[in-house]
Amino acid sequence: MGVQEKVWHMFIGDSWLGTLTPTGADDSWYYADFNAGDSWGNFAPWFEQAVAAHMSGDDAGWENVYSQLLTMGLILSSDDGEVLNGPTVHIDGSSAWFFA
Repeated sequence: MGVQEKVWHMFIGDSWLGTLTPTGADDSWYYADFNAGDSWGNFAPWFEQAVAAHMSGDDAGWENVYSQLLTMGLILSSDDGEVLNGPTVHIDGSSAWFFA
């Protein structure tokens, strides 16, 4: 199964941030519904800052914030055990888009 056919669980270490359920794709970007996990509240500010920087065209600001998430060990893991290390994930409410 490809990336679009799997449900992805987002983690930083043992902290479950949420689940991405793909709804479509455009080139190498995947669109998904996002359901917050138990630890989302601990990490949401980083994602909110990252998406705000991205939407305003502040590439340096986005890279600064997002690099912190990657340093903390952001991964996506599917139910079949596939792991995507260092993905780019944008979350805006219950909508997400990611590049893996």
